[in-house]
Amino acid sequence: MSLGSSFATRSYRELRGSRLLAVRPLLRAPVCPASPVRRAYSKSHYDEQLVYKYASQKINPVSIGQLLKYRRLPLSQENILDSVAYSQAELPVRLAKRVISFHNLPFIVGTNPHIARVYNQYYEAFDRLHAFVPISDLDSEWEFTRALERQTQILADVIPSLAQGILECKQYMSREGRTAFINDLIRSRIGLRVIGEQHVALSYQFRNEKNPQEDEPWVGAIHTKLLPAKMMEQCAHLVQNMCEMHYGTAPAYYLDGDVDETISYIPSHFEYIACELLKNAFRATVDFTAKIDRSSHPPIQITITKGDGYVGVRIRDQGGGISKENMRNVFEYSWSSMQSPDDSPASAMAGMSMQTNLALQQGVGGPIAGLGFGLPMARLYAGYFGGSLDVVSMEGFGCDVFLKLRSIEGSVENKQI
Repeated sequence: MSLGSSFATRSYRELRGSRLLAVRPLLRAPVCPASPVRRAYSKSHYDEQLVYKYASQKINPVSIGQLLKYRRLPLSQENILDSVAYSQAELPVRLAKRVISFHNLPFIVGTNPHIARVYNQYYEAFDRLHAFVPISDLDSEWEFTRALERQTQILADVIPSLAQGILECKQYMSREGRTAFINDLIRSRIGLRVIGEQHVALSYQFRNEKNPQEDEPWVGAIHTKLLPAKMMEQCAHLVQNMCEMHYGTAPAYYLDGDVDETISYIPSHFEYIACELLKNAFRATVDFTAKIDRSSHPPIQITITKGDGYVGVRIRDQGGGISKENMRNVFEYSWSSMQSPDDSPASAMAGMSMQTNLALQQGVGGPIAGLGFGLPMARLYAGYFGGSLDVVSMEGFGCDVFLKLRSIEGSVENKQI
């Protein structure tokens, strides 16, 4: 093995004691001017011992039942201070563990500017939140909540940088290594957001309460009476408009089944999953219509089913299906049926850079074709609360996508986050 290849594949942890990194107590990658980091931490800004001190602590999981314990309105000052005490103690530990996880990456991966940007964003969140003294009053709680809200929003946007960094460095990591790193980061990201957004929502709810209702469906960020049919209708309408704008045409859709069924779930999670699946169905239908020169688009069928403690959603399209060769790759990160064989970021979608496309797809909007993170992330989100996502393809005809989501209230209240 050459010196260069050995250096590239060794991790920061392995190189930390070497003379090569003698002046680098923590990961600090050079950043290209074209890819500015939100805040440039110099070596002196890092407190290595402090990060490792927090990262060495055990995670204190919280159950869904504990998050739902404030469902009895009105919220009290004691409830809010209890909630912020957990968030203040737990989030810096989890953030520190994410910071340290970057040290195990191969050296050349860690120096990628996009990976370095994500690293810096996690460190910044840790740096902001650990600095608060223990909170004992509502004024301090509100200050912490606003800081937590800002950092949660910043970390919500790490996927575009992560995706481009992983694509640029995929030759330096095994497929299994890439998948493990991304899955761990995204699962941690979901947990951080659930805990953070739950407290932020409770804090706002506490301050905005005037005439609380006993049947109030919201418990922080959790909606206890969410209508999957209504969510699917809203997402399908949005994706249909996106398809129309991108292609100049779009198939119709219709809903059937148990359309009045409700579920306890986090709407933003449901929305993300639904839009990613629908974008695939709409895009495939339009592309296949052009390929076989059929006179019109067959409609997309969305079926809602009721189960014991869960809701099932089937999305059926006639978009030509997925080939047997490609079925092996559909849940692999950085793979997309829209990419050219050379995986060139510039060729991922004509007229746009990969970074622009990924940034646009961060929310429920974005390009009609994904760039390899949508489907695997949707499955990760679905599985986080005990659900599942499966794709059945009939090549030459279309796909059935089966989404199973367990109700947060009742069936998975013992789930640990």
